[in-house]
Amino acid sequence: MLLVSGSTLVSRLLGVARELLWSRYLGVGILSDAFFTAYKIPNSLRKVFAEGALSAAFIPTIVQTVRLKGRDSVGELMAIAFLIFEGFVLIATSFAMYYADTIIHLIAGGFSETQIHIATPWLQILMPFIFFISSSALLAGALQSVNHFFVPAFSPALLNVFFIGGTIFCMAFQLPITYLCWFILGGGALQLLWHIATYIQLGFTWGPITLQGVKQFKSTLIKFILCLPATGVEELNLLINTSFASYLPVGSISLINYANRFAHLPQGVFGHAISTILLPHFSKISSYAPKRLSFYLLESAKLIVWFMLPVTIFMSLFASKIFITIYLSDKFTLSQAYQAGLILQIYLLGLICIALNKIMRIMFYSQHNTWVPTVISIASVGINYLANTYLATPLQAPGLALATLLSTITQSILFVFFLKTQFNLTLYCGQLMHFVARYILQLSLLFIPFGLVYYGIHTAIMHQSAYCSHLLLNTIAFWFWISPLCALFAWSIFKLRRSFNMHLHFID
Repeated sequence: MLLVSGSTLVSRLLGVARELLWSRYLGVGILSDAFFTAYKIPNSLRKVFAEGALSAAFIPTIVQTVRLKGRDSVGELMAIAFLIFEGFVLIATSFAMYYADTIIHLIAGGFSETQIHIATPWLQILMPFIFFISSSALLAGALQSVNHFFVPAFSPALLNVFFIGGTIFCMAFQLPITYLCWFILGGGALQLLWHIATYIQLGFTWGPITLQGVKQFKSTLIKFILCLPATGVEELNLLINTSFASYLPVGSISLINYANRFAHLPQGVFGHAISTILLPHFSKISSYAPKRLSFYLLESAKLIVWFMLPVTIFMSLFASKIFITIYLSDKFTLSQAYQAGLILQIYLLGLICIALNKIMRIMFYSQHNTWVPTVISIASVGINYLANTYLATPLQAPGLALATLLSTITQSILFVFFLKTQFNLTLYCGQLMHFVARYILQLSLLFIPFGLVYYGIHTAIMHQSAYCSHLLLNTIAFWFWISPLCALFAWSIFKLRRSFNMHLHFID
């Protein structure tokens, strides 16, 4: 898990750097709203189709195939998958490119004709991106089945490096946004080539298609279709938010995007890493020791709370500082920084639930149950839509984030209920609550010295010159002295966990 977490951390940090450069290049306005809307469509399809449903349906099948028949038998399954999945993707991509203006209008109904005209050619360039990424996801499933996690985990970092380089190039030569779209598409092609090379290097091939292989793939295809709503609920909610935000003041879509990027930083580093590792692990356990799933659910929940709770607290405390110190520029005003900080704080409240939902979802997939996550996803999307209807106008962009939070919490409640009723899993709620109580006690005691040190340093800086105070409190230099404090706090949490009788299976 450290390999996946480390690679994902690098990718997410590069993603933050990318968003920072995009804020300088695009700003917050008509152009940025148009670009993020065009980019969101293939990017959301990537997360739903490639990283979500495809992985959830395909990885357990490949794991079982490798275990029963060996890796040589994977070639036929991969050949059928490429023929069916990527054939469908090419057809859908062509359709989206031809009707790009209609799709933009459907996604962002509040856009003016000018904004639709601006976003349409960008969407046409970006749509093939989903073909490259979904093909990479198919290959990644085979790599993960033999415990090769590096390339699937590190390839998003390579993608972000390409994005960053393209953005710097466009800024240096003052090129239009169209050039950035071509750089994004090129990054997707490069990622696919890396996956192909690794796939061949590990001894995998594309075998001849037989009738038996088609029958085996049929069940995988059914699982994939059933997994689509469940794995795509988060992205669908973001698209719903984009639709509502298009009717709000200009820049609302961009502010939601910037805030959502930071909210997904810890989620991507930890939540994505642990779910990536546990999906094939749960698939194996469910086949020979299904009763152990109750224990792993408890330990997964404990680990998520242990990691996410302090992250939620610290990022919420410094939410506005993030945008003031990093994003503030001629194209990103102080009022926009405060609004983005508020949106981020709301998103952060759902971090633990989002991570738990991923774990509980793969619990169902490991038991070859896809209809329950689908029903839950449909319900949560409906709640998000209704909440947006009532909250968007009075609360503006923060109201859209609050609607997403309510939808996420509803998902968690429904997942817990169905896990208990469908699989009769022991939830160990008492043990989890006892763990959380001890952890809150530890955090409370550690926050006292941390708060005193922070207040002392902050006071000392305020007594310096106006220039020095501004530099250390309102620019990126703020993180040069606060980051070591946060790192020390995290180290204290780790080293003192035994003193509070907290045991974590995946760490201890």
